[in-house]
Amino acid sequence: MMSAARLLRHCLIVACIAMGATAAGAAPEPSPTLLTLNPIVLKDPARDKDLSIRVTLPMQGGRLPIILFSHGASYSKDDYLPLTEFWAAHGYVVIQPTHIESASLGLPRDDPRLASAWKDRILDMRFILDSLGEIERQAPLLKGRMDPKHVIAAGHSFGGHTAAALTAAHMPDMNADLTDPRIAAAIMLAPPPLAAGFRNVAWGTLSKPMLLIVGEADVIKGFNDKWQDHADYYYKGPTGQCLAVMTGEKHYLGGILGTHRTEEETPNPQSLTAVQTMTLAFLNTEAKGAKDWDVLRQQLLTSPSTPIGIFECK
Repeated sequence: MMSAARLLRHCLIVACIAMGATAAGAAPEPSPTLLTLNPIVLKDPARDKDLSIRVTLPMQGGRLPIILFSHGASYSKDDYLPLTEFWAAHGYVVIQPTHIESASLGLPRDDPRLASAWKDRILDMRFILDSLGEIERQAPLLKGRMDPKHVIAAGHSFGGHTAAALTAAHMPDMNADLTDPRIAAAIMLAPPPLAAGFRNVAWGTLSKPMLLIVGEADVIKGFNDKWQDHADYYYKGPTGQCLAVMTGEKHYLGGILGTHRTEEETPNPQSLTAVQTMTLAFLNTEAKGAKDWDVLRQQLLTSPSTPIGIFECK
């Protein structure tokens, strides 16, 4: 465990590196200096597990809403910085865990624990909320700066399933309902289609605001044969959801994973900017009481250069 002095030196070094830097397609206004604490390790004796997390936030400001971000299958807490650093620069504490199936942990694919990765991921997110006091203890620079009354879950791909499960979904084939009342809303980016097994999601009666963003070209034969499969959560879900479909985009929506990855073969800064803009407006509406969500939606739809083909709510 880092001492307070070592942690402070680590944070200042990271903050200096981040100074003035923004994600691709960043916000029009200047971004503040970011503070990144990475890694913080939380010990969960109930699961005999050490959970490594990355925490990013602006250097200034207090009582900041919390975003819990769940990565896609095999990725880690150190991916998706074009989104997570963007959100942090606009006044959020973003917490990214590394889940059990991450390639960075090196577990063999036949490890029996991976069979319940879907559940372990959800428990990771709940454990983080249980551990906010411990996070502050390890990182005194965070003391009093997180607002546990305003928490939003977000995730990409497998992480979208995780965010849905925290918000209002349960898995009837697993007899599991792990929704968490502390989660106020969710952002699901290219979540998996509703297929057999852990993805067999049913919605409970509790309806919370959710934003779903999918790519029109996100098609994998034999897994999802049309982009609408990724939007099952919207079409079969409760009211209070919004759906945006990115024209011509595949699974990484123009570059949300980060430039050090090669999976996004054709990064599209315009699409990335649109995803950043939509998600930030949704976050500000649900966590900060902003009133411009509907106005923004109409502006994006009517813009002649918009990369968004569908943007609707129910």
